[in-house]
Amino acid sequence: MKQQFESILNMKKKYLFGPVASRRLGISLGIDLVPFKTCSLNCVYCESGATTMLDTERREFVPVDAVISQLDEFLKASPRVDYLTFSGAGEPTLNSGIGKVVDFVKDKYPDYKLCLLTNATLFNDPQVLQEIKRVDLCIPSLDASNAEEFARINRPAQQVDFNKFIDGLTGYCHHTDSEVWLELFIVPGINDSDASIRRFVDIIKSAAPDKVQLNTLDRPGAVDWIKPSTAENTMRFVRALEPFAPVEAVGPFKYKCLALRRKITLGELDHQIIELIGRRPSTVEDMVEAFGLKADTIKERLDALVAAGKINSERSRRGDFYSLPG
Repeated sequence: MKQQFESILNMKKKYLFGPVASRRLGISLGIDLVPFKTCSLNCVYCESGATTMLDTERREFVPVDAVISQLDEFLKASPRVDYLTFSGAGEPTLNSGIGKVVDFVKDKYPDYKLCLLTNATLFNDPQVLQEIKRVDLCIPSLDASNAEEFARINRPAQQVDFNKFIDGLTGYCHHTDSEVWLELFIVPGINDSDASIRRFVDIIKSAAPDKVQLNTLDRPGAVDWIKPSTAENTMRFVRALEPFAPVEAVGPFKYKCLALRRKITLGELDHQIIELIGRRPSTVEDMVEAFGLKADTIKERLDALVAAGKINSERSRRGDFYSLPG
């Protein structure tokens, strides 16, 4: 299995990237449907830099048949991944062929879960909603509580209206069968006033997502003036939003409400570790990101598994990598 997976990783994947250990999604294979920095927004915090093609017109930006061919080549080997994720450095729903990719996966490889990372600016288009209705998980962004914040943080294409964006997002949340994790990016000094938080509460009460994820700057963004939210500031959002939706903070400051926490037995953790490194050699840091547990907890189990001969440890320039024997 290990050799098979490594051969898949080495395969040329022009429109696929990974699989990678994701903090939120476990092992995720990325699907990139638009050219670099093709988006309907030009967000100040984007770690990929400024948007170079700012537009809302949908078309087949990359050949969908080629994407499907590469997915087929990858998935026919039955790799173990937790999510196939529409992501990349742009807005996936701008590709008019996204529905064809969704249907291919769900029809031919129904055991695989699909995740969509999106800015939700096209959710007032019924055609888009029809094309994405079979995704298992949707993670839309909500960074502004009013039109002024939207203009300053998200810097949308001219065709994007804030009120229509909110209507499309809340309408989607009400009618979708997909799980929805709403991601709110905190930009201190712009969207974190008491009035802003009250407006966010009203929007989230109306949308009623399955979960709210609070994020803030962790890597350099598209502008140099943006700063990360402090733990104390992020907790202001937690306290305000938690009565209306499960909340977790996924940026530099980590928080998870009681409704989202669950105890994991040592046996379950050992199983998850072996599953992960059976897919790709990983470091303690990779596992912290994948499992959301403290490094000390993971290191204790790794040491026990190495001592039992169930896994191997090999030192490299980046740190200790753990893998399966053989």
